[in-house]
Amino acid sequence: MLLEPTAKLLYESMSRGVAVLAWPAQAAEAAQLELNGTPRLWLVAAGADAPEATSCLEDWLRLPAEDGDALARIVALAERAAHHPLRPSLDECGQFAYRGSVVLLSPVEQHLARPLVDNFGDAVREEALLSSAWATGGTDQTLRVHLSRLRRRLLPTGVTVVNIRAYGYVMRAEAS
Repeated sequence: MLLEPTAKLLYESMSRGVAVLAWPAQAAEAAQLELNGTPRLWLVAAGADAPEATSCLEDWLRLPAEDGDALARIVALAERAAHHPLRPSLDECGQFAYRGSVVLLSPVEQHLARPLVDNFGDAVREEALLSSAWATGGTDQTLRVHLSRLRRRLLPTGVTVVNIRAYGYVMRAEAS
């Protein structure tokens, strides 16, 4: 019987990237977790109203509950999160953010990243990337050099840029 998370459940939730929180005591954390794309399991206090789940990355379990039920929900939330990647954001100051990680991009990296972010998970033609970064003078070689720099800059965020031979590039979440 689960009245609060056991060490095993906390380990499972952390290793799978799922937040386990008390409802309604930790309700204020919901907005930031949603913004970060963090899947979350709410442990609802006996007698409390259940949260209104509005995201596929959110589930709840009323206490007391069995450990096995909580573990099954944690595993399901982790699987859903893997199939619903969050789109990164890029602001006008060059801050690239994805799942709580933020890096600053140079002006050229910003121009290259914009169409890739806008088409996250879909291929973008080389010509579109060249024209977004350089009005004139961009070459295939300069594009490769700057995309290599962009890849290195994005490493801490868990996002990568992959070449699609004879077509262009795609930005996507790295396989974990």
